[in-house]
Amino acid sequence: MITSPTEKIEIAQTDAIVTLTLNRPEVLNAIDREMLDSLETIVTQLHRDTSVRAVILTGSGERAFCVGADLKHIATFEADDIRQWVTDGNRIFSRIASLPVPVIAAINGYAIGGGLELAITADLRFASDDANFSMPEVTHGWVPGWGGTHRLLHLIGEAKAKELVFLGERIDAKTACQLHLVNRVINKADLMNATLAVAESLASKRRVALQAAKAALTRHPLAENGFEVSYDGFASSFCFTENLPPL
Repeated sequence: MITSPTEKIEIAQTDAIVTLTLNRPEVLNAIDREMLDSLETIVTQLHRDTSVRAVILTGSGERAFCVGADLKHIATFEADDIRQWVTDGNRIFSRIASLPVPVIAAINGYAIGGGLELAITADLRFASDDANFSMPEVTHGWVPGWGGTHRLLHLIGEAKAKELVFLGERIDAKTACQLHLVNRVINKADLMNATLAVAESLASKRRVALQAAKAALTRHPLAENGFEVSYDGFASSFCFTENLPPL
């Protein structure tokens, strides 16, 4: 049985399907240090538990999947804290992406900044019809720090990835689907049931076959110097940010 060390991430497990719900709706499920550390603890359990066949990621509340880092929280960081934050985020998000079973993101609202970076660690992304997406970091004076630029590049291509990151503009679910950023757009009321139905279909298949298929189909965009590029860009830009505006 997969367990969570904090109420900030809720876990529901039905047979071979585990649903992780980011549970800070009062701040649109923004990620703080406790949530990030707890996510690593949970992902470690998922890597070890061979009974799990599919994982669902979603957010609590009606408004957001996740809006990324809790800016008030990271505004208190010293230089060493920043490096640790980026290092840990890269490692944890890479471990989600490398889970041996399919991961589905049920994107039920805003997926912004680090929240979009989290969503694109998933193998499949289903968005509610009112979801919207952006990477606004450059607009606010820094850069994405958790490997999202590299994953985005491989998902939607260089031209569109640059447009999304450079301009920081929000796109709706329909546009995200046209870009192949998400696989499906689903009526919000039906999102979780539809996601669960796909997870059940995946869970009915042989784990070894799914694992082999995922390994064959998955690219590794953070190989070579990907992390250093993410960290150096984030840290250098963050150091010159005097005021952190809300996303």
